[in-house]
Amino acid sequence: MMTGCVDYPVARSAPEPKVYTVIARCGGWSVRLNGACTRPFRTRSAANRIARLLQRQADALLGGRR
Repeated sequence: MMTGCVDYPVARSAPEPKVYTVIARCGGWSVRLNGACTRPFRTRSAANRIARLLQRQADALLGGRR
């Protein structure tokens, strides 16, 4: 662990909104975020349901910004 102080203020930038997408992969459908994917679901509707749920939670964490 480093100790010390910051001589100048550091501006915080707003976090980028997370955008979940559904893609065809390995004979099924996966939810993707920034290049990371879930294991494939058998149906696209199941992957869409999970993506919507994750998107709703991510939007709530950002205060509804998107």
